[in-house]
Amino acid sequence: MSGFAVRDGRTLHVESTGTGEPRVLLEAGLGGTRTQWALVAPALAAVTTVLAYDRAGLGRSDPAPGPRDHARMACDLDDLIGRTPVVLVGHSLGGAVAELYARTRPDRVAGLVLVDPSAPQQDVPLPGGPAFRLLKVLQPVSDALEAASDLVRLALARPSPAVRDVAASMPPDLRAQTLREAATRSAARAVRAEGAAQQRSLTALFELRRTTPLPDIPVTVLTAGERPKQFAELWDNLAASHRRLAASVPRGRHVVAARAGHLIPQERPDLVIEEILRVVREVRGAA
Repeated sequence: MSGFAVRDGRTLHVESTGTGEPRVLLEAGLGGTRTQWALVAPALAAVTTVLAYDRAGLGRSDPAPGPRDHARMACDLDDLIGRTPVVLVGHSLGGAVAELYARTRPDRVAGLVLVDPSAPQQDVPLPGGPAFRLLKVLQPVSDALEAASDLVRLALARPSPAVRDVAASMPPDLRAQTLREAATRSAARAVRAEGAAQQRSLTALFELRRTTPLPDIPVTVLTAGERPKQFAELWDNLAASHRRLAASVPRGRHVVAARAGHLIPQERPDLVIEEILRVVREVRGAA
């Protein structure tokens, strides 16, 4: 599989490997593509079918008009999944998209693995220490600098720092391909659009949690075990949010990824593989 047409005629680039059910669908973090899962997908494909794809405007997928909020991403995801339920795996922003999709289309998700997923600020308040009070004061300046940086990357078609960090763990040929695909204006626009809609999307997810529970399926939430010391309190708040999310379903499981920061698929692919296959086995056992 390569080109997959969604409802408005755009084409998403999809790579399917392995055979078997349930299928595992991998949703990358902000600005990430199918190659984010390069250290994870081959081991999964030895056991079942694995789908890794590029969101709109990223990698080899067509761009999409309008904002790139989580709800719009979930529409493409819905077309891609079709009628047969999948084990849905999401990292960071992709984790929030996967959670939203599982709440709104429970009939199409057989299991859920959220890898250090983004969380609403309403659920993970910033600590009240002096450094964070200063951060709130300087936030408008930080936002302006980030927007300027986005415009520079858009003009020069350079990969974002996050994409470069992910690519650093890849074999040389795949690293070059990832950076080459990220060095386009389409990719720069898509990354900027995803980032611009992030907080609004997370607020919508916070409201959705109040009204729409996760389905009764196997759910694993992974939390990064390593954070910069100055953000220890923030990490505690995020870890608590992840624990609450896992505890909200009967078959929920919270796992702290020792020796890994936020980029768990690159730093602890063994643990990500283990938890995904655990959910696959549980889904097969229930079937």
